[in-house]
Amino acid sequence: MTIFIIVLLLIGSNSLYRRFVPVLGLAHMDIDNFSDEKTILLDVRGYLQAHKKPINGSYNIPLPYIKRNFCKLEGKPVCIIGSDMLDVTISARFLKSKGVKVAGYYIEDNKYSKQVTCRDRREIHGIH
Repeated sequence: MTIFIIVLLLIGSNSLYRRFVPVLGLAHMDIDNFSDEKTILLDVRGYLQAHKKPINGSYNIPLPYIKRNFCKLEGKPVCIIGSDMLDVTISARFLKSKGVKVAGYYIEDNKYSKQVTCRDRREIHGIH
């Protein structure tokens, strides 16, 4: 019985590691000043999010469809555009396992687009 519990814990910890621990070697990239023509901008957000806030020059392949369509990347370096770090981590791990070079990532979301300092947060919430 204890062996069964240990095996379940190992399987659970492996899936938690692959899902939540950030991928080493990924750098945050600024899409506004992006000028590398060799790197593909891969948007893994859903179709609705990508339609509401499109990014010029990016290919939209939502995360659930990436296993079917990763062969379209043609072995070029990829910059992943996601709505949160979970999308970026899952897609980067999958693409790296298939031999695609992941150059970096960019998070396109309202809550991450503007960095707010601690002083600004205190003023917003009325704490001085």
